[in-house]
Amino acid sequence: MRKVDCHLPLSFLQIQEEFFLHRIFEAVFINNPHPYLIMNMDQTSVRLQNTYKKSLSPKGAKEVRVVQLPGDPECLTVCFTISANGWEFPASVVFKGNKKTGKLSPRILNKLEIPENVRIFSTHSGWWNSAFDRFWIKKTFDGRHDGGTLIRDRAPAHGSFESQLLLENLGIEQVFIPAGPTGTYQRLDISVNFLFKPYLRKSYHLWRDNCTAVTKSGYLKKPCRQDFIKFVSEAWEKIKVSTVENSFVGARIMPEPLYMLASQEEILDSPDDLERSFERSFSSVEDSFSEE
Repeated sequence: MRKVDCHLPLSFLQIQEEFFLHRIFEAVFINNPHPYLIMNMDQTSVRLQNTYKKSLSPKGAKEVRVVQLPGDPECLTVCFTISANGWEFPASVVFKGNKKTGKLSPRILNKLEIPENVRIFSTHSGWWNSAFDRFWIKKTFDGRHDGGTLIRDRAPAHGSFESQLLLENLGIEQVFIPAGPTGTYQRLDISVNFLFKPYLRKSYHLWRDNCTAVTKSGYLKKPCRQDFIKFVSEAWEKIKVSTVENSFVGARIMPEPLYMLASQEEILDSPDDLERSFERSFSSVEDSFSEE
């Protein structure tokens, strides 16, 4: 009986990681684009209603009243895209649409108040799929992103030939993060989402403190779409520019945070005007301090 070399999968993962780092080095240091064009994208599933693990009831009661709807809570998809200069694209919220069309009706859309830092989409299931990925690419990127690099994980919805072709036609190079070290290089998931979800839960709990209405069946009413949009907008707005920049540094995509080299106002107010925006420098943070 022949032994299987257990080191082979590890070596293959190392090769994938080295190839990824080589493509990042080429995209960042050799092509030398504006940091706005170095982009990271990731989507996450978010519960529409927080679950409660315990129910309080008087001692000796024969029945325990449960105010939470039975079954799994409804989940939505929220997608984030960030740039190495600290710029945050509007958060993309994917609702569950009509069973036949997968879309929200015009009547529903007309009632929604959508903040500037949020965009609304819908699919049949509320999940990200290949067809929606292509639609999202068309709605998110344009000629301003020509020469850019989009870094994202190897989710099945990202790997279609059609999505790759769309990005190439826009002049955007897509770089996939290897499956093994995703926790190292997908810093948006670890750094940004790690902060976003507690902010989202805080907004939900503040809303729940003032909204204790129940349905006819005695269950707590869940947030409506407008409430959820507000939760996402408030949480996304709380993510700092320095957090976004440091996420690229932590993933070894950028050599240093750029907030040491330009004011946050310049970064945020003129993302489209790349000529007037600052030029990236790779001087050390220590040098930045000494020059002051």
